Amino acid sequence: MEVAIALGFAIVFGAAGDILLGKGMRSDAEINIRRLSDLPSNIKHVFRRPLILAGLVMMMFFFFSYIAALAYTDVSVANPMTALSYVLVTLYAALGMHEHVSWKRWLGVSLVTLGAIFVGLSS
Repeated sequence: MEVAIALGFAIVFGAAGDILLGKGMRSDAEINIRRLSDLPSNIKHVFRRPLILAGLVMMMFFFFSYIAALAYTDVSVANPMTALSYVLVTLYAALGMHEHVSWKRWLGVSLVTLGAIFVGLSS
């Protein structure tokens, strides 16, 4: 039961982190890194965006949830199970962000989900 709770949190926090980071990177000005010297100013710019900071916090929660899951199960089970966050991210991208998600992408997400289910059933 503990592993299911930890993985559930990891899946939700990972999806939320991906969504917030994606929205944060698309807001405001574009990031352009053409040479190494452009990196510091772009890093400062990125860390001033609230959505990106919220995304980083969600990814931190994902990481701690994932570590908790590893305390209860093998990494060969935990890692593929976190791929279920792709379903949440793709659903939100299509419904919340109004992105076009082709049938090929839905098929890919379905295959990943099916694979995660098989991994979960094997443990």
